[in-house]
Amino acid sequence: MEKIIFEEIKNKDIFGEDYQNFVKNNEIDFSKDQIAVLYGPNGTGKTSLVKVLSSEAGTNVKYTYGDKSYTDGSQFFVINDQNNRNIIQGETKDFLLGDNIRKEFELQKYIEDEYNRLCVASISILKNNYNISSGRSKSIECFSALASIQDIIKDFMNNKSKGSKTGVEKYISELDKHTEITIPEFEQEKLDYVISDLSENNSLIVEIESIDACKLANNSHIKEVEENTEAIRILSRFNYKQQCIVCDSEGIDSENLLDKKTKNIEGIKKTLDAKTKKIVEQIIHDIREEDPFRIKDIMLEAIETGNLNEVLDLKASIEEYKNIFANKVIKELVEIYKSSDIKIKNEEYQTMISQKLDITEEDYLYIEQIISSNMSKALQIIRDDKRNIKIVLENEDFIGVKREDLPLSSGEQNFLSLTFEFLKAKNSNKSIVILDDPISSFDSIYKNKIAYAIVKILQNKKRLILTHNIDLLRLLDGQFKKCFRLYLFNNTQGEENGFISLNSDERDMLINLDELLNTFREKIFKQIRNTELFLISLIPFMRGYSTIINDMTIKEQLTQLMHGYKTDTVDIAKCYIKLFGNKNDIIPSSYLVNVDNILEKSIAGQEIVNKERYPLLNRTLVHSFTYLFLRLLIERKLVSKYNIVTESKGGAKQLGQIISRAFPENTPNSDDVKNRVFLTTKKTLLNEFNHFEGNMSIFQPAIDITDQILEREKTDILKFINEL
Repeated sequence: MEKIIFEEIKNKDIFGEDYQNFVKNNEIDFSKDQIAVLYGPNGTGKTSLVKVLSSEAGTNVKYTYGDKSYTDGSQFFVINDQNNRNIIQGETKDFLLGDNIRKEFELQKYIEDEYNRLCVASISILKNNYNISSGRSKSIECFSALASIQDIIKDFMNNKSKGSKTGVEKYISELDKHTEITIPEFEQEKLDYVISDLSENNSLIVEIESIDACKLANNSHIKEVEENTEAIRILSRFNYKQQCIVCDSEGIDSENLLDKKTKNIEGIKKTLDAKTKKIVEQIIHDIREEDPFRIKDIMLEAIETGNLNEVLDLKASIEEYKNIFANKVIKELVEIYKSSDIKIKNEEYQTMISQKLDITEEDYLYIEQIISSNMSKALQIIRDDKRNIKIVLENEDFIGVKREDLPLSSGEQNFLSLTFEFLKAKNSNKSIVILDDPISSFDSIYKNKIAYAIVKILQNKKRLILTHNIDLLRLLDGQFKKCFRLYLFNNTQGEENGFISLNSDERDMLINLDELLNTFREKIFKQIRNTELFLISLIPFMRGYSTIINDMTIKEQLTQLMHGYKTDTVDIAKCYIKLFGNKNDIIPSSYLVNVDNILEKSIAGQEIVNKERYPLLNRTLVHSFTYLFLRLLIERKLVSKYNIVTESKGGAKQLGQIISRAFPENTPNSDDVKNRVFLTTKKTLLNEFNHFEGNMSIFQPAIDITDQILEREKTDILKFINEL
């Protein structure tokens, strides 16, 4: 099985030195069902670890997975706790699975991307090869006989739409009509002229096309306009010379000549209509040296002689080349289109969406049964009016909608949000799904459903679950026996840190009361290293268990050892044997102890059970002894020092009552207030961790507090007692 081997985990100063050069307890291996669980109490750094695996800013990570090294969270799909989920983000395709669905979305995406590519390529050709710069370019009028193609080109060259208005269907349909287009022989110079002229603001071709030959003004002196214009240009340039620049004649009057020729031009132009005048000015002032259509010669000759035949021929030739231009453009656009498989892919896609929505049984199971059946509102997979697949809630969109706008209860909102994160994770290309406290925000009714979803929806992914909830472990095991590997996550300076693997025995004992009881009945005997401390440490648990099985005799006996003010002697060996048996007679037949005997014991450096075989149980028993010891010591000290009555009617029998009698709430004494506050804050250690009637998890007190923190708490309490 592929495992994660960490080399570094860093998030500011949250993780200790052990995580900087991570060489011990640095591996996370997955079960055969591909699940690993990190159990860590609040404050350990679970959320900080999630941030590291998410590659948040300010974090560092190094690890190997599948024989490859990584320095980022690229292998992880992170699902945060509910506090970090607000809306269901993504698109429908992110949540749907199955070969047909996947293929449909892949085709849809391919066609979309391919069409965008074809649009970009077409726009580039139109701009670079044919000087079509916008949807308003004059050259687009060359396509007026082909209205659909003209619309497509206008859409391509629109800076906002860039082909989006046309769409795939119209693009394919129209380009298909022109795949056999032919282009006659032509003169490249004339085509280049048309392309260049039509890109100008003042197109001469446009003006010529608008000429009514019948109305073209006749003037036999028209060529003088060009002659005089050229003469004025020369005279103006060399007006400082007193001799002709051509024939060297002396004493010329440049000013007089300029005036004369200017008046001559104006006189000729007055005889012309506005249209003819504009054309004359253009062909004289703007015509290029390259004039492949002989526009200047033809137009001046026609005006001079009144013979308009050549003008008509010119217009026809220009129109011919505009058609050649249009066909050349279309041919190049068709070549771009034919180089693509967009038509084949689109036909395949259209066939798919025209058929009945074909979603795998698994998808229906997850979405319509697992998810929808657990909510008050219907969740469905449909096709919209554009044949696109959508998931809807009561026929309305919900993906991307704020949670408060959904017609669901808070529990349903949380459930929907989380399960859709599961679907997205399942559909992602990430190898490992990270789940941060997945049931932390759920009521009991939803917790089992979430556990099932983790096991089934994500069954093809590796799952790493971070939690401090033993209920989740039990729920996962209830769905599928032994489906996960369990690690204790520790991050405390000076302790054993990292991901501490629990063996299968201790994992089973942690999550299953039957396994724990069977251990005490069968497996533990050969592993006991200190029988006396073993029996004393189990006093609170045995008392809780006797209560549950309704053995009031044992319960009353063990109660005598759970209050510091008690003096009775109890045979705890007989209690154990009655509750769990005595395989191979390992437990002595009798072991009498009282509170004094317990307070005389020391746990320091003691191994209660085999630490190699049962490291967590040994640690648990050490913790349990410490909790019991401190409780007895506090009660005995307070009862003795403050003469507190415990046995009579109305006596203070419980720890809380004893604290209140020793340090009354209404006292003006500030020391009493301080002492009461101090002890009250320690009640979890002194009280709750000694009671198992409502919670038979013997390990909870051990895994919810580190050795270091417990030692610090113990030191504080002993100091308090000594100073009291």
